[in-house]
Formats: sequence, C-alpha cells, structure tokens
Amino acid sequence: MPFFCIHCRSEIDPAFKACPFCGEAVTDFLRRYLEQPIDGKYQILAQLGVGGMGEVYKVLHIHLNAVRVIKLMRSAIANDAGAHDRFLREARLATKIQHPNVAALFDFSTLDDGSRYMVWEFIEGTNLHELIESRGPLSPRYAATLAVQALRGLDAVHRAGIVHRDVSPENLMITRDAGDVDGDERVKIIDLGIAKGSDATEEQTKTGMFVGKWKYCSPEHLGMLEPGERIDGRADIYSFGIVLYEMLAGVPPFQADTPHSYLMMHASERPKPMRQVNPTVPDAPKLEALIFRALEKNREHRFRTAREFADELERILPTLPETGGAARIPIATEVTDEATRVSVPLLEPETVLTKRMITLPEPPPPEPRRSPVGAIVVILVVIGAGALAVFNRHRDAPVVPQPKPITATVVVPISRGRVAVNAFPWGEITAVKNIETGQSVEIGPNLVTPTPLDLAPGRYEITLRNPQFPTAITKSIEVTPDRDATLDVQFSDPANAPVPDFGASQ
Repeated sequence: MPFFCIHCRSEIDPAFKACPFCGEAVTDFLRRYLEQPIDGKYQILAQLGVGGMGEVYKVLHIHLNAVRVIKLMRSAIANDAGAHDRFLREARLATKIQHPNVAALFDFSTLDDGSRYMVWEFIEGTNLHELIESRGPLSPRYAATLAVQALRGLDAVHRAGIVHRDVSPENLMITRDAGDVDGDERVKIIDLGIAKGSDATEEQTKTGMFVGKWKYCSPEHLGMLEPGERIDGRADIYSFGIVLYEMLAGVPPFQADTPHSYLMMHASERPKPMRQVNPTVPDAPKLEALIFRALEKNREHRFRTAREFADELERILPTLPETGGAARIPIATEVTDEATRVSVPLLEPETVLTKRMITLPEPPPPEPRRSPVGAIVVILVVIGAGALAVFNRHRDAPVVPQPKPITATVVVPISRGRVAVNAFPWGEITAVKNIETGQSVEIGPNLVTPTPLDLAPGRYEITLRNPQFPTAITKSIEVTPDRDATLDVQFSDPANAPVPDFGASQ
C-alpha cells in the first residue's frame, strides 16, 4: 500500500526519515499508525510536534467524530523504572480538573509496544507567545483580563494537587467557544505533561535534572529549597509573573544565553522596572507591584495562591490603561573614530522596518583618570544593552554647553498585513516582489505552504513552484495594514485529484 506524507500528501517511501518534498518528519509511530487508528479509535490527522520525550498528534475519535490531541510518551522512556506508576498517577490527577480555563484530559492508555499516551482536548486558537509576537506588548487591561483567566485555571490545577512546572506563553492558549467567532476570548492552560503531584518526591531533587524552560523557571525549580521542602503552586505563580511581565513589556524580565546565567538571575537578580526595559509601557504602578510580588525570590513573600493573585488583578482591572506599548527596539553599536552611528539588526525575518534620524545630546565627559577610549566602550556597551532606557537617562541629564550632536539611526516597525498562502497539493514560495517598487522581498529558504507572510502595505507578486509540475505560478495580491488576506494557488484541480486511502475503507 502506498505511503503518503501527513503534511503535503505526496507519495513517499515509508523508509524515509523525512518527506523529501516538504521536510515533515516520518517517525516509527507515524509509519505504523498513519493508516490505521490508534487503539482502534484515533485516526491521525496531523503531526503537531516531535521531541525527545515523544510525539504530539491531532487525531479524530472515529466513533465520536471529535477532534482530540494525543501526546505520546516514547516506549524507551515509558519503560524506565517507575515511569508507569508516575504516568498513571499524573493522569489520574489530571482527570480531577474540570475547569473552563484548563484543557481537559479525556483518556490515557498503553500501546502494545509499551508506548503510553494521553488524549487531550484539541483547542483551536493561538498561544500567548504567538499573540505577543504578532501584536507586540499588550495593554495593561487586556493583559490583566487574560491573566485572571489563566490564574483561575492554575488555581484549579493546584487544587487538584498538581504543580504545572512549565507555565510559559507557549502553554497558554487563547480561543473562543466553538461556533462563536465574535464571543469573548478564553484562556486555556495546556501541557500538563511534566506536571507533578505536590505530594510526590521531586525528580529534580533526586536526579538533578531540570525539566521546563529556563526563561520561566522559579528558584524552586532550580533546587533552591531547604532540606525537606517541596515545590508547590507558588513556583507556578513565579513563572506566571514572568509571563505577565512579558505580556506588558514585550520581553521577559530575565534574558540570558546560558542555563548558568538564568540560574544566577532567578536566584539573586531583581527584575528591572518595566519602563526601564521598555519606556513605552503605559504607567500602571499597581499592576507592576502585583507582578513584582509574584516575582519575589522568597516564595513566602509571593501570593499564597493563584486565586489570591487573580482576585487582586480583578480589583484593579477597571483602573488599568487600555492601550499597550510598542515593541522594544534593540540597538547595536560598534566602536569607530567617526561620530557614533547606531545600526540595528533585523528583529525577525518577517519584520518590516522604516528609519528616521534623531539627534541625541552627547553624554557627560568621563570621570578624571579614566581612559577616554574605555569610557566610550562603556557607553556603547550600555547603549547596546539598555536601548531606549539609556537614551531617556541622557535626555533628562543636565545639558552640556554646546553639545556635539550624535547621529543615530533608529529602526521603527510599521504596520503590516498578513497573507496566508495556500497551494494544492502544495507549493514552495520562491519569490516575493513589490509591484510598485520592483524590489524583491527577502524570504527564508524552504518556505512551504501552507504558510503566512507578513508584508508592508502594497501590491505584491508571489511566485510558487512544485517540482511535480513543470511551470511555476505567479499571482498578485494587495496587502493592507493590520489585515489578513488569503492567496490560493492550484497546481492541479482538487476535484480531479486522486484521494489516498488512509485505511477508512478497511
């Protein structure tokens, strides 16, 4: 029987480790279950992720006609000593949680090869990380509204005796009720895959292995506990404080390149005031005070429960500003003999930028007995790390008589539009050209449909190719600010295309 790629539907050799047409991974589990239902009831629809611990799939419960998510734990891990008992204990704990702000666990079982899986609610929406990336920093009122829901969900998790241990923007989904596209947004906590019962012996203590994301972990996650103490829900409150900080400032309070640096920051460094990190953040001192309370190093000084944190946010919610700040602008520098010119690297491949020139007053002269060259280096390093915060400090400093102007080029993001590009059976985007200017837009390699493109307003020609067809296709589209558009390309007529048999007829 032929084997078809789960992503682009191209016929491929099942022995391949990845599809040669679109690059989608082909795992042993996928080879076995793509054409036959898992446990006789779950038909695989899409592969959502593959990692060292296991695999995640979007599936259809063929008897209930309901879409679900299956999270598979690899057999090599599941067969580890004690893993079976932990799996059952965590699944039983998760089934206790029935809350509108927590993804529901429907099923769990073991396959004949020893692999274990959990079946979770499928949530149609976007995660908080994607929301911040697409919209930039959120307004204090909107951020607090989402935060209250997330904390209500966390409170339900904690009351079930579970510590999530991986609270992050990626694990907070934003959705709406089915069929209610204009309804209120709802936050759903997902991925209890590394959660632990609060009365269980912590694996971190026994093995020294940290599980989670360094950027959002609490001091307790890193083992900073007194002998005999265990992690409890206040660790999740610390992690959520980092998430809420990032929702407002556009960046988390602690940024580092190595686990050791993160460990030192979470252990001893206080977060900077948000307006020092991003001066455009609206002034909301009461909200910032609550965030800083959640980020206390000593968990005794944090909120006792997620419910208490949510109640305090609800109390100040009507007083919070409804407009958000702008994305923070990073500035990089290099030492030269010329007047200082600040160059900015591209923020993201899809970011559209424009430039404007500003004049800054020269910083105060260096202190006596300090090398002028050393002082310049220090100033440039501070500019590179502090960005606009340093600019504001110099702006408010006493004016130096007859200052020498320093010219800087500041990159400012402008409004963009998003184009969702689809092709049948699939296509690779090879060129994007602005029709009005004639300039080509730089795109990344292997941009395979379906995929979004973020473009500045204007008219564009987008060219796609598929190696199965001799001719590339070029289509034009109008892009307008802050609007979504769709570009559909057909290399063949879907009505006449052969449909692969995925085992439904068996």
